[in-house]
Amino acid sequence: MITKLVASLMKTLKIGSEFSKVPRGRYRTDGTASGERFREDFLRDRLSSLSNGEKLQIIIDDDVEGYGSSFLVEGFAGMVKYGYMHASELLAKIEIKYTNPDFEFYKKKIEQYINEAQFNSKPYEPTV
Repeated sequence: MITKLVASLMKTLKIGSEFSKVPRGRYRTDGTASGERFREDFLRDRLSSLSNGEKLQIIIDDDVEGYGSSFLVEGFAGMVKYGYMHASELLAKIEIKYTNPDFEFYKKKIEQYINEAQFNSKPYEPTV
């Protein structure tokens, strides 16, 4: 019963199968797998569809070999930098998951970049 309750309060985003197996770049001008596109077209939509108390489980090692810092900063910390939500709110709404122990590094980087971002410090200007 508790497992069903937890599952019902969790939505999932698998970056590799739902977004790109090769996420890279900061801006849309860097390609279709950029952090900007991930944030604007995937992450924001998923976060805004969450019900009160619901979390978004983000699977980061789903057929993905790795991430560059530019993708992670723009994709995740951009949520804070552009004023969509405060760092504490974003961290409370997401759960970064992986099975490959090498991806602990990326989870820590995502959390670091989110925590270092200054809320609403820059207006968002689409690159395409």
